[in-house]
Amino acid sequence: MSNIDSMTGHEREESAGAPGSPRGHFSELFCSIQGEGLFVGERHIFVRTAGCVATCSWCDTVYSKVQTPRFVIHSGANGALRPWRSNPVALDDVVADVLEMAKANAPVSTVSITGGEPLEQPGIVCALARALREKGLRVYLETAGLHAEALASLIDDVDVIAADVKLLSATGVDHAPAHRQFLRVLRGSAFDPAREGARPAFVKVIVDLKASVDEIEAAARLVAETSRRIPFVIQPESETLMGKNATRANRAALIQLADAGARAASMHLDLVRVIPQTHKVLHIR
Repeated sequence: MSNIDSMTGHEREESAGAPGSPRGHFSELFCSIQGEGLFVGERHIFVRTAGCVATCSWCDTVYSKVQTPRFVIHSGANGALRPWRSNPVALDDVVADVLEMAKANAPVSTVSITGGEPLEQPGIVCALARALREKGLRVYLETAGLHAEALASLIDDVDVIAADVKLLSATGVDHAPAHRQFLRVLRGSAFDPAREGARPAFVKVIVDLKASVDEIEAAARLVAETSRRIPFVIQPESETLMGKNATRANRAALIQLADAGARAASMHLDLVRVIPQTHKVLHIR
């Protein structure tokens, strides 16, 4: 069923789905270039969940922190709006929308489930990941790395894990215990770095000028408790690097911090990289 939204004029599609189909809250769907982490440059379909309790000062998707009424679908090179669905959205409808977008943007074989925080809705995310993999798509999970039990419930149903380690200076909360439990879930799983042919998992740490080298090194030591083979990506915060706070002095200080942090982290981990948000460089979603 569809009708026209009286405020925006865009067509609205009610999310019906099959009887008993699981439902979840989603923010948006779009196709773009992966701009973060080890898989930077790949074309992905992005499914953004709605809702996140983390308190990151540099969050660049604030609109997805709450469970909004709409699941917005973007299409075309300029991100034009297509019909949107009412939340909560039925699993069948999300899968159909993803498959349609993948077909329209072919060839693209990876779906990034991001947020918000996907692991705050582990039931619907597990069902979505399983359904997409059954259709031959690779599932890339982007998460804050805080929900160990949720990860354990769906770890077999994803192909890539990109997990944050949140610094105290960015959130005001010591998330180290939660991150430690989260990373331990990798042990003995298909993502265990000690296993030959392990599925890829990596950690991303976003740093701004409130961070310190000691904080970055502590994050690396925490990751090394699980395995020094887990790749570690330092991501300079974009507003300071190339946005509204990007003075020459700030950029220089942030790059110096990232470099010093990478040197410190490399004492504990085998693979450390500094990678900015490249989609911000390209001015794409």
